[in-house]
Amino acid sequence: MQIREYLKEPFDYFDDKKSKWLYILSAIVFSHLFLIIFQPYGISEEMSNPVNSTLNKFLFFFSIALSTFLALTLSQFFFRQLFGFQNIKIKKYIFWLLIEALILLFINFGMSFIIPDLGNDFEKELNIWFQVKMYPKLLLILIFPFFGTVIYIAIKRLQTEVKELDQQLLTFKYKYDKTKQKDTLNLLDENNQLDIALSINEIVYIESSNQYVVVNFIKNNTIKKHIVRNRLKHILSQTENLPIKQCHRSFAVNLIHVKHLTRKNGKAFLVLNTNFEGLKIPVSNSFLEAIKKDLDN
Repeated sequence: MQIREYLKEPFDYFDDKKSKWLYILSAIVFSHLFLIIFQPYGISEEMSNPVNSTLNKFLFFFSIALSTFLALTLSQFFFRQLFGFQNIKIKKYIFWLLIEALILLFINFGMSFIIPDLGNDFEKELNIWFQVKMYPKLLLILIFPFFGTVIYIAIKRLQTEVKELDQQLLTFKYKYDKTKQKDTLNLLDENNQLDIALSINEIVYIESSNQYVVVNFIKNNTIKKHIVRNRLKHILSQTENLPIKQCHRSFAVNLIHVKHLTRKNGKAFLVLNTNFEGLKIPVSNSFLEAIKKDLDN
């Protein structure tokens, strides 16, 4: 998928309360770990400065946690609704991330009136240029928990999706086992002439190759291939109401032979049962929902 097309995808990772709180808590934890471990932006000198008491150091980190909590809570639960940044595209949410860092900057500045910064350099914080330089630092600290949370939610969704599809496959196979799997399917060529006759449960998958299709089927416990001069869409029109469904621009699979769904390098595959170990049929995102719908019927 091209970046331009990806940016037009909906951003729905922080639509529910649970994901919002996960993002907020991860931002608080990351900011503290980042500052404590790496001690950037002159913090290492301030931490070793005897002028700063243990209480001052505690209050400094407490103010960061409180500022992050207030900024992201207001951003996610109030300002997004107020300014219409819900149900938006990824491209538009990237703009909101910039605004979110600005909200954090203002709240962090306001917090400095209540809890002094390390070194008691409040007059320095009143300088506009100082605050301008703080903005990219705050944005940098937000980016890591933001992407970390998005990746975590995406992985959990994929795991749930795979689990649901696997369960649908089991249910589908149970229902289809009661039908006539041994009925003969007559596959016609482009001239509507009989090319090959196979029972439904013999067909494993069909692969498109220009104006031909390669039918992969079972004979004597091995996979055989047969070439039919016809296009995939015309072959699929002959398999309506059968478990042979298109899962990719160039592939159609017999769902009764599918073991489970898997993902590798961000791509989905249907793994065939143990009799055909190693066979994986690609599933494109455009056909994934249709496959799930077929399994639900």
